[in-house]
Amino acid sequence: MTEASDSILLIYENTLEFLEERGDLSRLRKALKDESIDDRMNRVDTKSRGLEIVDAVHCVLDKNRTLAFMSAIEESVKPGDIVVEAGAGTGILAIFAAVLQAKVYGIEINEETFGLAQDLADFFIHLRILDKKNLQLVLSDACFWEPPEKIDAIISENVYAGMFYEMQIPIVSHLLDFLTPYGRVVPDSMQSYVILSDVELPKGLKHGDSFSNSEAEGRICRFKELSLPVLYDKIDFYHKNFVDCQADIEIPIKKSGLVNSLIIYSPITVAPNLILQRNDMIFMGEDIFIVIDPPIQVEKGSTAHLKIAYERGGRPEEGFYKLTTL
Repeated sequence: MTEASDSILLIYENTLEFLEERGDLSRLRKALKDESIDDRMNRVDTKSRGLEIVDAVHCVLDKNRTLAFMSAIEESVKPGDIVVEAGAGTGILAIFAAVLQAKVYGIEINEETFGLAQDLADFFIHLRILDKKNLQLVLSDACFWEPPEKIDAIISENVYAGMFYEMQIPIVSHLLDFLTPYGRVVPDSMQSYVILSDVELPKGLKHGDSFSNSEAEGRICRFKELSLPVLYDKIDFYHKNFVDCQADIEIPIKKSGLVNSLIIYSPITVAPNLILQRNDMIFMGEDIFIVIDPPIQVEKGSTAHLKIAYERGGRPEEGFYKLTTL
């Protein structure tokens, strides 16, 4: 990770102070005790409602990820640029782009989260860090909202490991129609890998169910990686992409054991010289485990065959996963 500039840290640290004073951080801590992230992501209809406030705040607390996106924005956005941030959440990225003297449209679908973004923008205006004329927040669905002018940069942080849950693909594919010929997209791309594993499964899960480890929630399941990682999906956000993800791959086995789970992780190329790796992220970029039942015995030096199919933006439980040995 590159070192954050003073300008980035000014916005980030003031945002944390604001969220603490508003009580959002304490509400997040309570939410993590009351309901797991996995249960919440399966309960909330992110396609039509976006993320709830606690999850938007949790995104900000993923410091490595937030600072990486801010660094890419600082590198990509110039004064006078027309910028769209789709899925603004707390508004921190749209606000930072506006502080860089761009004209920014921040689009957010969730009404309560939109209210938080407005409050945060007002906070920075009050501090005389943000010029009000540089930022327009819009309550709308970024999959359909049309900018009133051509845009120089798209910022869309709607990415989740495996590209589950989030609407990044339809959002960016829609906004690309309005991007100038030399426009920039943040992030640049992402890749998804799969590993076969033997994990201490939580009780009650069946084939295709998913879960994630979470230090914040005190939920850590021990696991052993039985295979090498294999790339199964790559998404270039400078091009329109289909929502369907399908792969038919062979996976080399490095340890003998009983496979009862897939591990999916997704490094994000935020900018050409800035990559968020597997262990850099703590929320929405952490490993996803998908249950394989019945378990499959594998032997070191052999090869397994995996067929996988799901809709990007959908829930892991809605996908198809078939593992066999060769």
